[in-house]
Amino acid sequence: SCVAQAGLVGPCGSQPRPPPCARSAMPWVWKGYPKGWGKGGGGGGKGKSRPAAVPDDFQLNPAAVYTGSVSAYYKFSGYGFIVPEQLGVIPNDKVFVFWKNIKTQDRYPTLMKDMQVQFTLQVVEKQGVKTLQADNVSMPGGGMISVQQENDTKKTFVGGQNLRYTGTLKFFLPKQGYGYIKIDPGYQYDREGVPEEIRVETDEMNCGGGNPDQAEDLKVEFGIWVTSRGAFKGYNVTLPGGGPLPAAATA
Repeated sequence: SCVAQAGLVGPCGSQPRPPPCARSAMPWVWKGYPKGWGKGGGGGGKGKSRPAAVPDDFQLNPAAVYTGSVSAYYKFSGYGFIVPEQLGVIPNDKVFVFWKNIKTQDRYPTLMKDMQVQFTLQVVEKQGVKTLQADNVSMPGGGMISVQQENDTKKTFVGGQNLRYTGTLKFFLPKQGYGYIKIDPGYQYDREGVPEEIRVETDEMNCGGGNPDQAEDLKVEFGIWVTSRGAFKGYNVTLPGGGPLPAAATA
């Protein structure tokens, strides 16, 4: 057996390489507004509502920067809504935000409820309706959104955040949002109790901009982090060499 050292991949002295840091494992593509969206100014009726059309008298200034707070964000669906700080300047006082329009280097872009943000507006067409959508979503002042990276600083890692291990992704079930990795034999750890197999969840599946596809018996590399309850889990899982994992086809 060999001691794994920070930056090494493989049990026995592979070449050093920093961990992949590309944005990855993005949320599921938008498939329509949630039930009830549109009540009081955005459609109506039972089931899915049509997006709120841009009023004829609304003049869009794409250079205008707005501030507001996140009223809701559905992390694993990849969208949410922002309420502007100044009411009355945006139709319906609420704007849709999609994960692709978040300025971030997080592997899995997300926003937190009540987070203060700044954004611009764009007109997009959905379901045959021209509607408003937030763009260039960032921290007030223009800084990058950094939810996942901030959470990473609070994690406890086996061997450190930059250490990469190799193993086999036994399976990953996208609908259930988890899978299991069998770690290659031969590692020694700086913590006791690391099992032969560890769980990995959706937001640590690095798909380089896609959604994690169902997988089975796939060679991978990864870090290992420890939850507050002592469970060991996969971190920033990629193909060997840091390439993105297979992504699911978009609907």
